[in-house]
Amino acid sequence: MLELIEQGVDTLFYPCLTYNVDEKAGDNHFNCPVVAYYAELLNGNMEALRNVRFLYPYLDISSPRALTRSLTPALQAADASIGKGEVRAAVQAGFEAYERYKNDLRAEGERAIAYARAHRKRIMILAGRPYHTDPEIGHGIDKLAVSLGFVVVSEDAVCHLAPVQKVHVLDQWTFHSRLYRAARYAAMHEDTELVQLVSFGCGVDAITTDEVREILESSQKYYTQLKIDEVTNLGAVKIRLRSLLGALEERG
Repeated sequence: MLELIEQGVDTLFYPCLTYNVDEKAGDNHFNCPVVAYYAELLNGNMEALRNVRFLYPYLDISSPRALTRSLTPALQAADASIGKGEVRAAVQAGFEAYERYKNDLRAEGERAIAYARAHRKRIMILAGRPYHTDPEIGHGIDKLAVSLGFVVVSEDAVCHLAPVQKVHVLDQWTFHSRLYRAARYAAMHEDTELVQLVSFGCGVDAITTDEVREILESSQKYYTQLKIDEVTNLGAVKIRLRSLLGALEERG
């Protein structure tokens, strides 16, 4: 955001999203508080935002109609010439693009799995949250896993291959619902392991880690967690993944 401001951008749009898209896979479909309301935190703590127009409306992305209804006044606050029909058309195009993206992601996950099985390679589901793909946060752990012989996929590329399940906790966050289904997929397949990425000391992960561990260990799978807060040296991560690989090879 600072980079945008330094480049002369005078309007920033960073909406608050209490709910994610409803994937019909849990008890509810909240975003976690950090993802949902980070714009509020920035507004209260970034002095640089005082020099630009910072738009952070609360949007409802549960359906095209709901998003159009909540997005129209937010955009009209920035430009009164924007009409509801224009917003409706843009929202519809956005939902269609999102659906294509999800289909492409799932197809790529299935392609990677097929490749791994054709070449007798182990599959690693590297499970976390979307922001873990940021190279400043993920630190290339995926490439490290590939160098150790794993074919790596993300949880949202394979979770559709496992059935929706009842878990022992209140399953109300979209990212976590994907995580539980991905863990179930790993538990269902002998050639698949799941490694959970945890960062920023997320309080909710105190719940998810126990649940994912139980899902995996119920099928005699190993549970591996990588805490990547402030990590820049992958030495410890390499030891953990090599230990996992050694345990798998010993088990045969």
